[in-house]
Amino acid sequence: PAPRRHRAVFSSDIGHWDVPDMREVLEEAWELVEQGRIDEDDFRRFVFEHPAGVYTDVNPDFFEGTVVDGAVGTWRATQT
Repeated sequence: PAPRRHRAVFSSDIGHWDVPDMREVLEEAWELVEQGRIDEDDFRRFVFEHPAGVYTDVNPDFFEGTVVDGAVGTWRATQT
């Protein structure tokens, strides 16, 4: 059988004392791709698809009216 994948979700407390520059948080996460630990598709799932799913699985309209509404809607349309 194929290995099972965890639905890891990107999360960061950007206001935490050990985050001196909040603009670098996502750059640090991207290092997983640069180091070959995950690929770009994995990264998209990690920072977009899995977090979006956490909210839309419970409330499909959670992102309605937000700046990511269109992207989430397009992604959800591919999920069947």
